[in-house]
Amino acid sequence: MIGYAVVLCVALMLNTRDSKMLALTLLVAAGIFAPIPDAYFYLVCMLIELLIALVAYKIAAPASQMIVQVSSLLIVFHAIGWWLDGYPENSPYHAGVKCLEYAELVLCCFFSRPILARLQHV
Repeated sequence: MIGYAVVLCVALMLNTRDSKMLALTLLVAAGIFAPIPDAYFYLVCMLIELLIALVAYKIAAPASQMIVQVSSLLIVFHAIGWWLDGYPENSPYHAGVKCLEYAELVLCCFFSRPILARLQHV
């Protein structure tokens, strides 16, 4: 969780002046850090990702399209985890979900105004 917190702090610092990207970053963070009950774990995770995708689409921030795509992949991962029992520690479900959650946070960093401005001047 410390890795998530570090990337989140960077994303928040980069997006302080852009209200849409800041809202998108906070939405992604809420999805990652939300406490999920053990009962219906995968179903709740899928619903959270669906909510993230819908709100990201509605916000229409620079990273929204990519966040919608990653959230869609996370829904698929959670569904596969549900159907194929992703609970065991060595299940590829855990690594895949962690990579995609980091991807959401990294996208919030890459699509921030300061980074996009630097990329346009290169």
